[in-house]
Amino acid sequence: VFVTPAKPDHALDEQQVFAYLSAHPEFLRKHPQLLEVLTPPEQKMGRNVLDFQRFAMGSLQQNMQDLKDKFNGLLGSARDNMSVQSQVHQAVLQILKSRDLEQLLETLTIDLARFFDVDVVRIALESDIAELYEATYGEHSHSGLCFLPLDTVDMALGTGRQTLLASDTQNDPPYGYDEIFAECSNLVQSCALLRIYLDKIDRVGILAFGVRDVGRFHGHQAVDLLHFLSEVVALRLNQCLNENEIEALL
Repeated sequence: VFVTPAKPDHALDEQQVFAYLSAHPEFLRKHPQLLEVLTPPEQKMGRNVLDFQRFAMGSLQQNMQDLKDKFNGLLGSARDNMSVQSQVHQAVLQILKSRDLEQLLETLTIDLARFFDVDVVRIALESDIAELYEATYGEHSHSGLCFLPLDTVDMALGTGRQTLLASDTQNDPPYGYDEIFAECSNLVQSCALLRIYLDKIDRVGILAFGVRDVGRFHGHQAVDLLHFLSEVVALRLNQCLNENEIEALL
């Protein structure tokens, strides 16, 4: 047997709402958000005469909703920026704590992956003997360090550009993508490529982040903090790196 639930004692009927609003005419002024959901009566003004009051109310409601959407968007962006800022701060502190090249590469490839919740981090340096290194030294070193043919960085990022954010690497891979991500190129669906320059050995390279989610990186994201991070990485690498250390590490 189904029983219709009784109407709650506290439910208001139209007469009660009307009586309350009549007794409190300032109610809408104190609670203007109700204008977003209330439907005003349509005035009968004759044929071919527009109801401008209804039009104005509809426009006001739409404008209020647009402002709310923009505010929520700005709030979301601010939260994301604060999160990225905190991640960069943690990463920079960990990078500065690295005592030598081996520990620095471990920090870059393991700790940064954890801080930024990415799947892979690579340091790719241009070299005129890149093919020899690729043939001689594989990923068995687990250093996260790889070598690229000369001019790959400019071809990938564009001459003078510091960053490239690729939304879908499987359908639109950056130049040199397969060399940068090597054995995990099929895993990476989105990536961020950051230019680094090592003046101690006069090499240009890329700090690369790869994730398995399409759209994780995209062209509308702010890159100031990422650019700062790449400069810190280049500075610390310059302090630790030389040709002999590279060969010894691999």
